Order: sequence, then structure tokens, then C-alpha cells
Amino acid sequence: MTHFYKVTKEDKIAIVTFERTDKEANTLGEVVLRELNHVLNQLAEDNDISGVVFISGKKDQFIAGADIEDIAKFKSAKDAEQGSLAMQEILHRFSKLGKPTVAAIHGACLGGGLELALACSWRIATSDEKTKLGLPEIQLGFIPGAGGTQRLPRLIGIATALDMILTGKRVDGNKAVKMGLVDACVHQNILLREAKKLAAQKRPAGLVPKKALAQIALEGNLVGRKIMAIKAKEAVTEKTKGFYPASYKALDAVFSGFEMSLEKGLALEAKHFGDLTQTSESKSLVHLFHASNAIKKHPYKDSGKERFPNGLKVSSVGVIGGGFMGAGITTVLADRDVRVSVSDPNKDALGRLMKSARDFIYKKVKRRRLKSFQADSKLAQICPQLAPTGFNQLDVVIESVFEEISLKQKILAGLESGCQKDWIFASNTSALPLKSIAEKSASPERVVGMHFFSPVEKMPLLEVVVAEKTAPWAVARIVELGNQMGKTIIIVKDSPGFYVNRALSFYLAEASMMLGEGVAIDYLDDTLTEFGWPVGPITLIDEVGLDIGMHVLKTMEAAWPDRFKTPDQFKPIAESGRLGRKNGKGFYHYENGKRGSVDEEIYSLIKVTPSRSLNRDELIDRCVLGYINESILCLEDKVLPSPYEGDIGSVFGVGFPPFLGGPFKYMDAQGLRNIVERMRRLESKYGSRFKPAKSLVEMAERGDRYFADEA
Repeated sequence: MTHFYKVTKEDKIAIVTFERTDKEANTLGEVVLRELNHVLNQLAEDNDISGVVFISGKKDQFIAGADIEDIAKFKSAKDAEQGSLAMQEILHRFSKLGKPTVAAIHGACLGGGLELALACSWRIATSDEKTKLGLPEIQLGFIPGAGGTQRLPRLIGIATALDMILTGKRVDGNKAVKMGLVDACVHQNILLREAKKLAAQKRPAGLVPKKALAQIALEGNLVGRKIMAIKAKEAVTEKTKGFYPASYKALDAVFSGFEMSLEKGLALEAKHFGDLTQTSESKSLVHLFHASNAIKKHPYKDSGKERFPNGLKVSSVGVIGGGFMGAGITTVLADRDVRVSVSDPNKDALGRLMKSARDFIYKKVKRRRLKSFQADSKLAQICPQLAPTGFNQLDVVIESVFEEISLKQKILAGLESGCQKDWIFASNTSALPLKSIAEKSASPERVVGMHFFSPVEKMPLLEVVVAEKTAPWAVARIVELGNQMGKTIIIVKDSPGFYVNRALSFYLAEASMMLGEGVAIDYLDDTLTEFGWPVGPITLIDEVGLDIGMHVLKTMEAAWPDRFKTPDQFKPIAESGRLGRKNGKGFYHYENGKRGSVDEEIYSLIKVTPSRSLNRDELIDRCVLGYINESILCLEDKVLPSPYEGDIGSVFGVGFPPFLGGPFKYMDAQGLRNIVERMRRLESKYGSRFKPAKSLVEMAERGDRYFADEA
């Protein structure tokens, strides 16, 4: 008898039920694996057993992966390598047990969970939507370390395996059968019954999934594999820009390991795994994993339970405004099976919205992620209206209209009269203070901010904005709605620009000032993308739109006139009719929506001669340290509850380089004293806007870090 495993026998089949009673998730940590080794010893010695079924005792989870806390404890690459080898050996015992072993999979089967399943003789999964199989280790900056890079390519082929390993993508039971990853996909109710049937059968020698002829032709010979390796490396470099070493180590583990015996391939995998756990990139990505978990434990988590005894789930939403943002919000709600009514007085706007929603959802049909009838069912969730009739009886109304306080106040006043008792009004404002929108409201406790990022269908972040009078129950329900929409959520205090746009404004303004000094547009953009941003600051202004960008910057200037100024050069550029990508005319030329070369006329408009003479490091520091300093001030002003929200908001909202972990993790890695010294150099040269935040200086003097408990 162990703490985590229960072994029963049925018709000479041992059923091993795994359940971590000490944690919410079934994870494979050191103590769990040690007990598993003990269980395997007993099974091997029991001659009354002819087969083994491994199944989970958790309701909707097989195994979520290895225990990240245990991985974080490794102090050296050698220690991590030895840990990997030990886990490989324990899981390898499934294949050496001398009896058929079956992984009966329902729910999440990820990382070490899938590696355990790969070591079994048979795999069977349920058709339930909660069942997902994947190897997400790449998202934490390392590679599978318990056999995943060796067994998966040998089972389903190199190309298909790499697609899973390099992306961390998850597949459902039906897809897993087609790939040859599992042997059968059944209803949850008969999972154990069918697993026992497989456990009674020895897997025939040479029984492997069928592969396409093209796959066999390419992967079946050394020359073909070498060509694949070259192409795969080129693709990885194009996608990662060389910032993520785990992707290259994964390629080597797969391609080199494929030419070796399984034992030597596993040793290579363990070596790469050990090295990667100690990289700065992995430590930053693991930090983001911890941060994602930390922000879920917010102070509003238990609010509203008395008011909503049946749960916080939102069943009906209204969206006011059928423009680009309104269309995105509506589409995501419908795609997540939330009933949504959308109102706009312009019939053409509603027509464009419905087309946009249909295009997005039917793209999933083309990719075979949805059936046509499922897509139609989702689209049927949308009810377009010319006027917001009945919106005050819905659960939540989200306004997404032009950034004008009087207009937003008018919409709120027109809806809150006679509204149902649990009605919530959410504003999608990007910079306006929520208190100004709610100041004339009869029930300001119902008003909350939902700041989405564009395009809503792709951008994962949602800022939930809490004003002084916002009720905790309203915040709790809006967070639940964000969860229903699949968003990563940070909760911030009401303030001009909230957190993300406030910090971003200082970053964009500094880049614009450099443009006014004559720094070439493409030099600015290229330098910041080489640092790790997904796009440069000038390209980002074109993406957002110069009109919206100027509105946000003017809002910042009104809030902090002593240290923020909207760059003068924006005025002639705006007057020239440039709005960016949306009207095909911005800092760059656009053709069919695709960015082309720099529009050289910009330099004439602002009367400068483009130059590339500014030192690269200074250029980066002016933009990045300006962003970082404002992030610290947001923490001082309690706009941010903690540095965790700052890092998550920056990475998921505006693309601060994930491999740096966010602005606060970046400061820890660089050293706070180093950051202060660099800011002071900029302050002496460019003025008080670079004066380091008081709390930063104090922490640097004490030798503190923002995340002292992290490596």
C-alpha cells in the first residue's frame, strides 16, 4: 500500500489507480516516482498477474506532467541530467515488465504523463473534450526528459512528433488515434473495460501505426532525414529568431537520437534536458509558469459565492459597438459557446461583424478542428441588433465604442435603468479612467473594466479593471467571464491607461522621440526586435493605429504632464492622413494589408535626415528602461497588485520577450543596481523622465530582488 497508488486485481489484470491526494494535479515528483518504482517491483514479482492497466483516480485528469517544483530544485545541469535518467529508468520499466501494460487516458495527459503512456505496451484514450495529449516542456524552456524525444518519433514519425515537441500542441483522443499515438479512442464509460481487454493481449511484434508513403520515403533513409533536419532547423530559426535554445536541443535529441539505440538516445535526451534546466531562458519561462498560477489566487476569488450559489458562470452577454474590437469580443464569446447579443446602429458594421465571426469559426472547420454543424451552432449564439433592446436584462454588457467619456456615460445611463439585480456593465476602454465613466452612474458598484487587446481573437491577455466603488462580486463574475473566454487575466486598479497601456505609452513615446531626433524607422524597429520584441515600436504604432495611439498618449500626458509629453512629430504625420495598417498608409507602405518598405516621406514631414548612428545598447535602454520604470511606478501606485501581474501583463499583452520573463524578472536577472546605474546615465543625458523609481533605488541599495525565492 502506498500513498498515491491503489492496486486491485480483476481477472488477472492489475489495475493501478494513481491519485495525488496532496495536490490538485496528478504530477510526477520524486516521491511519487519512488513509490511507482516500488509498485512496479510488486507487479513484476506477482505471477498471478497477466497484464496491467494504469489509470487515474482524478476526475478529469490522467497526469498533468512532471512536478515543476522538483525540476526547479536542480542546482546544476548534472543534477538535472541524473534526475532525468532516473525518471527514464522508472518509466522504461513499463516496457520491461514482461506483461502487457495499458495507459487508460482520460483528461490531461501531458509531459511526463504522456511519456509514461509512451512506455506502455498499449494506449487507449477517451473521446471526451477534456482529454488532451501533449508534450508542453518546450514552453518552459526545456525538452521532454523522460523519453518523449525518443519514443514519440519512433512511434508516430519524426515530422509529426516534432510538430508536437516544438510547439507543445495538444491533441484530443480522436486525433491521437489518427496519428497512431493511441491505439483506441472510446467513451469514458467503457474506458476501463476496453483497457482490460488490451491488457490481456501481448502487443504483436512490429505492430506500429501506419504511415503515409511520403513520410516513409522521407524518414526511412538517412539522406531524407538529413534534409528534414536542415529544413527543420531553418524553420526553428525563422520562428524563434534564435532566442530559445530548447528548440535546437529538441531537434538534436530527435534527429541524432533516431540514429542511435533507444538507450543512447535517452542518454542524449537526459544530457540536453539537464543543460536546458539551467539556462536563463528556462528560468524565465518557469517564472512565467509560476506567475500564471500566482495571479489566479486573487483577492476576489471567493467573492460572489453567496450572491451566486449556483456558480459565477455567465450565460448571456451584450456587446455594444460592432467595430473591430466589438467584432473580436463577439466572435470569441460565440466561439466559447456564450450567448451574445451585439448592437450597432450601422447595418453594414453588423454585416462585417457577422462575416468576420463566420470566417474565424469556419477556419476551424477547414482545419478539421470543428464539424460544420458545430460551427453553425456557435454562430447561432450571435444575435445582431440595431438597438440594445433588452440588454439591461442580460448578465453582462460590454461596451466597445469610441474613446469618448460622454458617449460611454450616455450608454451606461440608458441601460442601467430597470436592469436586473445582478447586471454588470463592463467598459472596454483602453485608457480612460473607469471612475470617470461611472461617476454619473446610479450604481457604480456594477461598473468594471474589461480591457481587451487587439486582435481579440489572438491576443491572450485581459485586464480586469477595478474602480474604487466596483463591487467584489462584480469583479469575481467578470473574471469568470474572462476564464470562459479563455483569456489570461490580470486584475488591476483603475488608473489612466491602467497598467499595460500606461507602461507601453512611455516605450512608444521614447521611440517616437528618437524618430524625431533622426533615428531611422527600420533601425529602431530592427534593434528592438533583435532584443526580443515580436515587432518594433514604430510597426506597433502602425498596427494599433495612429489615431488610437495619439488618444492614449494624450491621456497619459494629461495624467502625468510633468514627465510625459506626446511627441511633437506625431502631429504632421497624423495630419497627412496616416492611420497605419487599417488605411494602408502609415510609417510603412502597405499592400493588401501586408507591410512593405519604410515610407520615406515621413522623414520629410518631420524634417529629419534618417541616421543609424545611435548606439544600439542606448537605443534599447531608452525604450526598455522607460517601460520598466513605469512598471515599477504602477506597482508603487498599487495599479499592480504584485510584480507577477506586471510580468504576465507585459508578456501576454504587448509581447515583452518571454525568454526574459517580463520586466520584473528581467531586472532580477540584470541586477537592480545595474538597472539603477543605467537609468541614472540616461537621466543625466536625457532628463528626469529616466529618474529611477524610489522603490527601485531602495531595493537596489538593500541588495533585494523582486522574486527572491526563485533561482
